Amino acid sequence: MTNIEADVVVIGSGAGGGFAATALAEAGWRVVLLERGPWFQPKDFPTRHADWERRPAPFAAGNPAMDPSITWTPGAPIDPAYRHLCSRALDGPPPANERRGRFRYERAFGVGGTTLQYQGEAHRFSPHAFQPQTLFDLGRDWPFGYEDLEPYYETAEAWLGVAGDPDHPFKPKRGPFFGPAHPLSTKSQWAQRGARKLHWTLFPNALALPSKSHQGRMPCRYAGVCAKGCPFGAKSSVDLAVLPRGLSTGKLSVIDQARVTRLNHGADGQVDSATYLKDGRVHEARATVFILAAGALESPRLLLGSTSAAFPMGLGNHHDQVGRHLMETILTAVTVETEEPVAGWKGPPIDARLWDFSRPGPGDRHGGFVLGVSGVMGRFHGPQSYTANIPGFGRAHKQEMRRRFGHMITLFGVSDHQPHPDNRLTLSEQRDDAGQPKVVIHSNYHRADLEGLAAMQERLLQWAHACRPRRIADVFSSYSHPSVTHLAGTCIMGADPESSVTDHLGRVHGTPNLYIADASVFPGQGMGDSPSLTIHALALRTAIHVDKSLK
Repeated sequence: MTNIEADVVVIGSGAGGGFAATALAEAGWRVVLLERGPWFQPKDFPTRHADWERRPAPFAAGNPAMDPSITWTPGAPIDPAYRHLCSRALDGPPPANERRGRFRYERAFGVGGTTLQYQGEAHRFSPHAFQPQTLFDLGRDWPFGYEDLEPYYETAEAWLGVAGDPDHPFKPKRGPFFGPAHPLSTKSQWAQRGARKLHWTLFPNALALPSKSHQGRMPCRYAGVCAKGCPFGAKSSVDLAVLPRGLSTGKLSVIDQARVTRLNHGADGQVDSATYLKDGRVHEARATVFILAAGALESPRLLLGSTSAAFPMGLGNHHDQVGRHLMETILTAVTVETEEPVAGWKGPPIDARLWDFSRPGPGDRHGGFVLGVSGVMGRFHGPQSYTANIPGFGRAHKQEMRRRFGHMITLFGVSDHQPHPDNRLTLSEQRDDAGQPKVVIHSNYHRADLEGLAAMQERLLQWAHACRPRRIADVFSSYSHPSVTHLAGTCIMGADPESSVTDHLGRVHGTPNLYIADASVFPGQGMGDSPSLTIHALALRTAIHVDKSLK
């Protein structure tokens, strides 16, 4: 066994861990960052090859048929009263789904975490999203408000070189972004026609895809392939935009391909070390403070597996809260075929969003949601995906390709999955290739979730018709086909240890030197906004507290 020592050990190098580790290294502390996956370079990504659509991303944690951490079980029953909200072809028979499909969680293993595959959305949560219970009788309030995170949002945006328009009609007043907003792509200009007819506002998205050179890196090249890894190194993923800051201090050490399997602790709950596997050998990392930032699946999994006589249910789990309040991504999308070519693959994948419904209205029994437009989200992206999804053979297929290529885009919406205690993950009897227990996912939609999904589908179809497309093809729904990119909850924060896992700073109840800095601590999902910038801000806030506690 090899032992290493530091002031702080951070587990996970993604949106939370990378920011926390860098902030603490810049504060002068010795930081060791343990990452399960390897370092990648832009040359490693499939987007450097002509057949990039057929190649899997090297950082993908799993595939739709198999996840290395999840034991598959049948999905929850579909509520017959809401079966019409399942995925469906608009010219086909009504949905007949009896159960939800396989739980699909898209995440990445590698230095930079899931920012390797994210599309750069950099949203500040709106003030009302921090008080859903008080304002709308929904979910749980956060233990602090927007104003508490605002300075950390500003720091995170500066580190990433976020591009955006500060004059947002649905957000608080703010200062300028690092760079101007990207001009709307052809696909978003097309979708804007329908939005204007409805008197809705399609607004340029705030993106961690710099619109001018940032830290010596080139600006966004508009290739539209963020999810498979930026081949130009232009996207501000954590490995490129943040960790170099920490490494330049000489205080940060990044150990990749290091799988943490246990948090070792005493009867008082104090964590002494983290056991990890690397190169087939067992190692141990010791520190004064530990920050867990492995994501909303792996962080609770590690806590539940770190049992002892004093903590038989795992760390932070005296009140059976670890793993509860799991929140999926509630996503629905409409595929449309346009009359004129819109070249959906060009430009940032999601360069515009629509916030008109981000705040629940009077009488709404569901959370807010945000709509958007994408040229890469559905089944149609580049030439190979068009070829595979357009039916026919020979000359007829060629004619259809000429008629339809570049004409398919997706209008989509994202809303909150309410934090319900029965939605949870638990440890499985099955074990992975490292001998660690997998997890079982228990998750369903409740009434507020389904009402929000129904409202989104209604608005999306209204928008699609207003755009006057050639055809509206189908509706995708995460109710029948779970498609999770923004997993949250499972280690929810709060003041009461009987109903939460961490305090407002991310410190685990009953474990004074262990913090969590990822989306597992979220009490809510931001009412349609993407979570990465809030994870960054929370991690910076936690790091400031850890810095003060170490002095």
